[in-house]
Amino acid sequence: MRTHNHIHLRHIMLYYFEKGHTAAEAFRDLNDLFGERTIGRKTIYEWFDRFKSGDTSLEDKPGRGRPSDFDDQALLAAMEEDESLTTRILAEQFNVDHSTIVHRLKKLGKVWKLAGW
Repeated sequence: MRTHNHIHLRHIMLYYFEKGHTAAEAFRDLNDLFGERTIGRKTIYEWFDRFKSGDTSLEDKPGRGRPSDFDDQALLAAMEEDESLTTRILAEQFNVDHSTIVHRLKKLGKVWKLAGW
């Protein structure tokens, strides 16, 4: 059984930490309980380090990831101008990785249907 609710895993990790268990024990037990690759060893150790520093907040720190300077409005305008443009062509036009275009379009609720958006 895999779980996608990270906050529950973080609660369990905090419980292990407060009970004096090691990060290795938490890693083993979480992956035994929820299935292999539920959580990575590096992630467990990062959370245990955070708890050791006194930060027991279970929320992500603000500003995770690189800020995006991608212009969604320009992407929408390009799509409206020519609805036959594929994600690969758009990626080339905007000089970004194909996955960036796919991610942005998904976020904007755009779906490719019958050779058009």
